[in-house]
This record gives sequence, C-alpha cells and structure tokens, in this order.
Amino acid sequence: MSSGWWRTYFGDDFYQLHVDLFPEEVSRREVAGMIELLALPQDARILDVPCGWARHTTLLREAGFDAVGADLSWDLLRRADRSQRLPLAAADIRALPFADAAFDAAVNVFTSLGLFLTDDEDVCALREIRRVLRPGGWFLLESMHRDEIIGAYAVRDRWILPDGTEVRVRRRFDPVRGISYERLRWRRGDDGGEKRHALRLRTATEIDALVRAAGFRDLQYFGDWDGSPLSHDSESLILVARA
Repeated sequence: MSSGWWRTYFGDDFYQLHVDLFPEEVSRREVAGMIELLALPQDARILDVPCGWARHTTLLREAGFDAVGADLSWDLLRRADRSQRLPLAAADIRALPFADAAFDAAVNVFTSLGLFLTDDEDVCALREIRRVLRPGGWFLLESMHRDEIIGAYAVRDRWILPDGTEVRVRRRFDPVRGISYERLRWRRGDDGGEKRHALRLRTATEIDALVRAAGFRDLQYFGDWDGSPLSHDSESLILVARA
C-alpha cells in the first residue's frame, strides 16, 4: 500500500461511513474536555487540525473561542455546517498556511499522526503545529495507542450503521513496523464499496519521544476527556503540552 493512501481516503464515502459514529453528544463531551484541559481564556485563538467536517471547530466557536479549522480533504470540509461561516483552510498538516505564532492553542484529535507511517513525517507535522503556536501556547493531541489496541486487536469486525449499511473489516498487524493494515468493505442495498488504509500504532513512550523531538515541553497525559490518568488500557491517549 502506498504511504500516501490518506490523500484520497477521506472522501464522501468516508463521511457517510463515519458520521453516525460521532453523534453530537460525543463531540460536545470531547470539546468540553478540551476546554477544561487547556484552560484557555475565552478569546483564545485555536487551530483544529485536521478538522474533518469541523465538528469540533463548530463547537469551539459556539463556546466563544476564535477557532479555525484546517484539513487536507475538500470533501470533508464541504460537509461543514455552512450556516456557521466557519474559517476553514484546505491544507496539509505539514505545510500550514498560517503565520508563525498565529494561535494560542492547537488540537489534533482522532489519531491523525499515525497516517504518515514514519517518525520523520510525524515530527515534521508536529513541528509545523509548534511553528504556528505562540511561545508558551498549548497543544492537545488525542490518539489511540498500541497497548490498548493490541490488547483487544480484532482481526475481523462487523457493524451495521443506522441507515442499514453493513460494514465488514479485515485487519492485519505488523508487529515489527507497528503498522495495522485494514480493508473495509460496505454494502447498502445494491450499493457498496471497499477502502484500505494503514495506520502506525505507537505506544505512549513512542508518542512522547515524537512530541519531545518536535520541541514541545511540559507534557501531561490523560486517559479520558474527564482528565482521568492514562493507563495501559485507556481507550484514548490525550496529551497536553506547551510550545
């Protein structure tokens, strides 16, 4: 599989298959956690990258923050709520179209760093985020982590979406490279399709090393949006650090 699979993966079909997995109450809980963990003043300028269809960007602006979203996928950006007139940019996370020190904080949610598969590219992305943060600005990263995933690794998986779409998944894990390969197939009536992706799964130790290599400091770790401690079986790894 090409290391650039993510350039075309996040299209309208991705949105249709995933939007129901993120109901508004989930997004609101995540944003409430971001606000609590970052402890930012009400007028803070926040970059949400990658923002997908801007579910977090929208709620951060609703809460009074000057939130800006950026994502590589035009298809997902077009799914953002147009009535909100959100400030959104189509951009690669490794080359953001913003000035140095333009933001007070940045959030990177839903395991996006593992898409690039290599440490060098992920450090490049992290350094770019640090570049657009003011000195002392805050960075929040939310990701799955290898300890929890491998503890319950599902080679086969299946679920049905509210609209009746049946989704079937096959996975294979390379323990040396730390990469999980996934083939996802879906069927809704006579319509269906297939998508494939690869994701680098890292331990908390490896994530910590990347973030420090990018120049961040004062790292703090949490296992949930309520601020509970990170453990090996936490479903998420949430990191807060300073630029």
